[in-house]
Amino acid sequence: MEARQGYSQRLLRRDLPLAGVLGVSGLNGVDISPVFDSVSYYLASFARGSPLFDADLFYYLTWLSISLMTLMLGGIPAAIYERARRLQHSTPASLAIWLLATVLLTLPLLLRVLAPEE
Repeated sequence: MEARQGYSQRLLRRDLPLAGVLGVSGLNGVDISPVFDSVSYYLASFARGSPLFDADLFYYLTWLSISLMTLMLGGIPAAIYERARRLQHSTPASLAIWLLATVLLTLPLLLRVLAPEE
């Protein structure tokens, strides 16, 4: 019984916020994201003449770049919090900060999706 309670606590305290961070950052890379075209343009200027310039692969490379950048930038406030508190491991508070920062970075996409069409 105790092992089961430990798993559910770990799920709620660590795994669920991490899954949320990954899901939100992955969502930010979709092609309706406000930054998709500009990131795609810059990646195209670097990828011309390389084997990465395939259209399908290039689409996923742009999605991956935006998602990873969102993931890394969202982690900066959580890392600052952990450093200021001198923590050795992530806590539920630092994971919540990471999730909140990732949602704030994805806010332009969320507003575009939720806004009514004009």
